[in-house]
Amino acid sequence: MTKGGVQVIDKDIRNHPCCPHGPTILFSRKIEDENRRYFACSACRDRKQCNFFLWEEEKSKNKESFWATQNQKFVQGINHRKMFLNLNEIFSLGVSKRTFCSTCNFFCKDNEKHSSHTVVKSLNDLQLRHPSAVLPALDDSKREAQYHFSETSVTVIMDILKELGYKNVICIGTPRIHEYIQSNCNDMSSILLDIDKRFHNFFGPLQFCWYNMFNNHFFFKEAKDVFNDFLQSDGSTIWGRTELISATFNRINNQYQKLNQTKNTLPIFWIYPYFMEPQILNSLPKFSMLDYKVEYENHQSFQTNSGGRKQGSPIRIFTNVKPSLIKLPSSDYKHCEICKRWVANENKHCAACNSCTSKNGVTYVHCEECNRCVKPTWKHCQKCGRCAQVVHSCVKIKFFKECFQCKKSGHKKVDCPLLNPTQSQKRKKSAEANRKKKKK
Repeated sequence: MTKGGVQVIDKDIRNHPCCPHGPTILFSRKIEDENRRYFACSACRDRKQCNFFLWEEEKSKNKESFWATQNQKFVQGINHRKMFLNLNEIFSLGVSKRTFCSTCNFFCKDNEKHSSHTVVKSLNDLQLRHPSAVLPALDDSKREAQYHFSETSVTVIMDILKELGYKNVICIGTPRIHEYIQSNCNDMSSILLDIDKRFHNFFGPLQFCWYNMFNNHFFFKEAKDVFNDFLQSDGSTIWGRTELISATFNRINNQYQKLNQTKNTLPIFWIYPYFMEPQILNSLPKFSMLDYKVEYENHQSFQTNSGGRKQGSPIRIFTNVKPSLIKLPSSDYKHCEICKRWVANENKHCAACNSCTSKNGVTYVHCEECNRCVKPTWKHCQKCGRCAQVVHSCVKIKFFKECFQCKKSGHKKVDCPLLNPTQSQKRKKSAEANRKKKKK
């Protein structure tokens, strides 16, 4: 994976040096016509938040010893069992005596010591069981930006899980789903995996694991043991919110198969923007994107109301579960008998593509020359030989990255001749025939 001139080197990270956030990632960057490789934090993109940086050739036992000390300091002072006992004590107090300090990130009994801090007073039982509504959402896009599902999206997602009959749900970075299951579903179990350590205050050791999804790292061994036990529960499934994350999902699935001695695949639901579909399918080719528009209550662009995006939220659900098994709300979605799946009302079936092709909330139109459906605002450019925005630079787009199928550069997995040569040739011949017709 390459981004901004920086490439992620896909290697087994278990032998990588560790920063406070777990095993680091090996990157490569071109410096003065030379590719140099270095280790850096998997979770933080800002060196001010995690200053770990190590050239690959400078790896040494002395430096590893220094960082091991730093890592111990990072987790120091967190006693999950003690914090859970404290939570039970808070529940036993009257509502007026329940106060949480958002500055110090713990429950406080002496309000005078926190008079200049940001505190939330008189917490009721509902708030204690739904900390995502109490804790200020983290908003640093280079580290831990948090966006919480709206009530409507939580209801739809839970309906999907119930309809599919799942009983045990692993919530990776999705506290709203975890909170709903813990409070409302006696016949379901869930465990929350999240990098936000503030959740230690609100969930017990069997309900929450402090976790980094970018490198599949548990900050405490006890938490990893709890997760492994949960993973052996019948009917487990993952809800998660690109390459590093997909690698984590693959590791968890392998772990699930090994622990349960099964070849069955762990059902996974991944929440991500629709425009990331090519990258996700490159890494996880068995996944498909659902039409359901997931809404976040604390991000206006990811909403459908009057102040939100005109086409609705761009956030979708990617899953390895068959779309034909998933029903969406009939108020905004319809069932396509040909595709055998639920699609958005504006998504019309294209006979030429033999698919419901719309992705971004508007009805796509079919281009005969490209032999595919495109956004209605795009026009076919004869010079570029493709559809594009009306105003654009006529430059042939070259794909320099590596194909996930054959590992050769110059094309994506979807165009790889080794994957499906017959289909690829048919598409090229059809597009060429349409171009010849146009010239005549």
